[in-house]
Amino acid sequence: MRRMILPVLFLAAAVVLTGCGAGGDAESTPTGPPVITATPLPAAKELADRYREAGGAADVYGIRSAKDREGVLVLTVWTHRKTYYKNFDDVATGMASFLTREGVRLHQGYLLNLYGSDGTRLHSYDTTPVHNP
Repeated sequence: MRRMILPVLFLAAAVVLTGCGAGGDAESTPTGPPVITATPLPAAKELADRYREAGGAADVYGIRSAKDREGVLVLTVWTHRKTYYKNFDDVATGMASFLTREGVRLHQGYLLNLYGSDGTRLHSYDTTPVHNP
């Protein structure tokens, strides 16, 4: 019985991890359930450190920017928050301003996905021309 459980657990873990497109593949947009399983890489942590030092939200601990297959900029943000931001527009505007100062080009729009402390997506914000003509 024990020999059967271990392979089933590995298979289940593999299915769960591959179903969370926002986790580790910088070349894809988030698909599947709105959760993230990966922790931010050092570069994303460093960018978040600079964001906080510039007056950004104190609970942000990772910011990654990458383009998807269609060339759309996808911003992934990790936060220690457990619930959504009441004034998310202010957070998004402040983050966009900071990223622009950091040299990230946002003029063609972007997708912003903000994840909470348990990996649940708290906010999804789309400023691309396709969705905001």
